[in-house]
Amino acid sequence: MQLFADWHVHTSYSDGHATPEEIVAAAARRGLAEVAITDHGPRGMFIGVRDAGVYRELKDQAARLSELYPVRVLVGAEANVISLRGEIDVPEPIINELDVLIAGLHPQVWCKPWWETLTWILPNRIGKTSGWVREKMRESNTMALVAAVRNNPLTFISHPGLVMAVDLDEVARACAGTGCAMEINSGHHYDRDEVVRAALRKGALLVVNSDAHYPGTVGELGIGIQLLDKYRVPSERVLNARPAGQNAVPGYLPGAVGGLVRRTVSAGS
Repeated sequence: MQLFADWHVHTSYSDGHATPEEIVAAAARRGLAEVAITDHGPRGMFIGVRDAGVYRELKDQAARLSELYPVRVLVGAEANVISLRGEIDVPEPIINELDVLIAGLHPQVWCKPWWETLTWILPNRIGKTSGWVREKMRESNTMALVAAVRNNPLTFISHPGLVMAVDLDEVARACAGTGCAMEINSGHHYDRDEVVRAALRKGALLVVNSDAHYPGTVGELGIGIQLLDKYRVPSERVLNARPAGQNAVPGYLPGAVGGLVRRTVSAGS
């Protein structure tokens, strides 16, 4: 199995430490066919883009960089889930122009309504010592992420279970029903094995990304490949994979919504 793309990378437009061109040059050195610049949504405290219009600026840069480097440059967003109803912080007109749409739970967001920042996000940060609070937050986190999966045209969810605990089986069931993939994130230390096991149990797709914030880690996907091999995950269950030795990239056609990258296979539940 080969991974031909890294679809989760950050630049200095959010909390990354590189220009878009530095990221693309790094992807070219890695031999990737595709890289997606996916900066954080604007309601991420201290980590988000200044406003959603930044993604249009990045689209202009991506077009130029795709001509300069032997890499297809996509633009997406790692949107924040900002309410228990699964709302995200990237507006629909922008979504319709993106190539990749990610949503993730982050412990530093301004919620909508604002008071959920205090009643939902903050307890995730301070409630780790209380079993009762921890379980309540796990239920709330799961509800919010499942709603985001069902209510938005997501390509995949980022690092499920990192920092903000969720019921991975419930999340995987929602992903299987919508075609949204679950990410194996090589850039963070968390229970990636359980993400893979949940996806396999419920029939959800997977995707492997670096979550790179520096050029040096763009395309570092080895941890994900090891997990895919460990659980014998077939390449057709992984969005950015293809069988070893295959040059073409079948099945990666724009979806019906906004041209977003979506795999055209059916996922079981």
